[in-house]
Amino acid sequence: MQIMASLVANKRFFDDTHFPYGFRRSGDFTLKQAELLEACGHKMLALEQGHHQPESDDEQHFIRVCRGECPAQTLEEKTWVVYREALIRKGRVLNLFTSYHADVEEEEYESDDD
Repeated sequence: MQIMASLVANKRFFDDTHFPYGFRRSGDFTLKQAELLEACGHKMLALEQGHHQPESDDEQHFIRVCRGECPAQTLEEKTWVVYREALIRKGRVLNLFTSYHADVEEEEYESDDD
């Protein structure tokens, strides 16, 4: 697997908040995608959030993909799109359960056996 050299970061990327057992065990990514996220995730996230300025045309294209201005073409871009879609899916599941509030009054549960 050949990775764009400009995207490789110095340290491994892990998203313990959304993928506590790692990318490989999440079921959302292939083995290649998991390896790519671990190797390049920090740089990809920095580029997407604007914390790192693009240094090449490939990085500039990656930013355009993140903004939705053009479709993903490279393995790195496609992997990042899969990662972002997985976050959205996980967010929807959490929102379904965390936004539910039961409006049941306490009086309904009080016993009249006094």
